Amino acid sequence: MGLSSVVTYDGLPASSGGAHALRVKKPAAAWSSVGKFVDACLVPLSDRVTLRLWAGGPAEATQHVMDVASSALGGPSRRDHARTEWNVRPEALETVLSALTEIGAAGLPAHGGHSLAALVRTVEGGLIDPRTGTAYANITPEAFDDFAVDGYGRRLGRSGIRASVGTAGSSLSLWVNLPDTDEELARAAGHLQAHLPFRLSTKHWRRWQQTRNGQSYRSAKIASPLAR
Repeated sequence: MGLSSVVTYDGLPASSGGAHALRVKKPAAAWSSVGKFVDACLVPLSDRVTLRLWAGGPAEATQHVMDVASSALGGPSRRDHARTEWNVRPEALETVLSALTEIGAAGLPAHGGHSLAALVRTVEGGLIDPRTGTAYANITPEAFDDFAVDGYGRRLGRSGIRASVGTAGSSLSLWVNLPDTDEELARAAGHLQAHLPFRLSTKHWRRWQQTRNGQSYRSAKIASPLAR
């Protein structure tokens, strides 16, 4: 039987845009802000960076990304009719960011509602307790019986981000699990907010509680702990 309750923040649900906009024009600055947040707030258990190039964009810009990727990253990890992706090693980040900056500086508009090319960082792990600098020991998937929140792999007890830093804008999507006691919740939420370049929404906080038979969890919306 798992823990009885936990509070989550979903920033943002698909119905609300899917992610928070990073209002930073330069890709390198946006990437840096994401890195600072991860360092301050998460203990990564998995951390993956990819370069994503969408098909159908301007030929010259597309070829430039392809040339940079082939030289710095090698062959793609995925290719289909819609997009091509490469795994990005840490030593190649600066080269890729420079290419994104160059294309963005040319004033290339969004392509099909998103950037022509973007660096995507996906991190999963534990939320850091600001008192100790380590992950909350009792907020893990195992503590909640590995309960699946949805069909996209999200689980109670596991926090994570998905950042997209692209030629026409950048965004950060959050799924965070926080302790469900007033003092600890307020402290954890305040720590998150202090390391983000945008305001957390007041609308997407939920308390998950174990059902009476102890076999599942149900959720209900709660007020933002930052508004208390």
